[in-house]
Amino acid sequence: MSIFITFEDFNKLIQQKENIIIFDATFFLPNSGMNAENEYKKEHIPNTIFFDINKICDPDQSLPHMFPNKTTFTNMMQNLGLNKDHQVIIYDNSPLLTSARCWFLLRYFGHKKINIFQGGIKNWKNNGGKTNQLEVKKNKGNFVSSEKKPELLIKLSEMKKISKNKLFKIFDARSLGRFIGKEQEPRPGLPSGHIPNSSSLPSSKLINEENKLIGNNEIKNILLNKNIKNDEKIIATCGSGVSACVIALAFYCLGNERVSIYDGSWTEWASKKQEIKTI
Repeated sequence: MSIFITFEDFNKLIQQKENIIIFDATFFLPNSGMNAENEYKKEHIPNTIFFDINKICDPDQSLPHMFPNKTTFTNMMQNLGLNKDHQVIIYDNSPLLTSARCWFLLRYFGHKKINIFQGGIKNWKNNGGKTNQLEVKKNKGNFVSSEKKPELLIKLSEMKKISKNKLFKIFDARSLGRFIGKEQEPRPGLPSGHIPNSSSLPSSKLINEENKLIGNNEIKNILLNKNIKNDEKIIATCGSGVSACVIALAFYCLGNERVSIYDGSWTEWASKKQEIKTI
């Protein structure tokens, strides 16, 4: 179930200018010293709109990156110019393959035609593509959200039951150091460690040096080593719901659409004083 688009096909769509919208979904961790919007303003693929992961979330939540409701997401996407029949092309320039977060949001809220161009601006330039700094004029879109698969989103109350009763396998996309409690969390004051009965599956293990998802055979080997069935229901978590989407994307490419995201992820779990495990 490949959703990735080649440079040739991507460039052809840009030249045709027919019914596509391009999102730059770059995101950096709070302690990285990088600002995604500033990077977008320096240069981007022509006709690209910045998809701000920090802002496309629930504005009434103090926790980062919580899913907005249908109405809020509809308004946000319409303001970005998204139409219901647009073919969406997503790319990012972060080391976390954060296009996966944009993809998961759009998929959750019912958009159908989505592709990811992997490798970001570096891959674009390596193939001879040009960039610019021009701001895209946005016309209000007509996209309307739906929630056809609400089971893809897990809340804290459900997560507590899943963890306690070992209902499904839980995989944490943060680094192993954060998972075992040896590395500091990027958000000040937050302890490291992990949710009880969860396992470590760092998103970095699913991404190669070109910031592309590893091949399907490599993903299959990871599933085999972790004793995961290809169609098994899985819960993915991370720091704040971004890199967990890389796990969902990897499974999706193998045909498994049953990976849910724990919305609050580690930030919620740890800040709300739930049980923490370390190794």
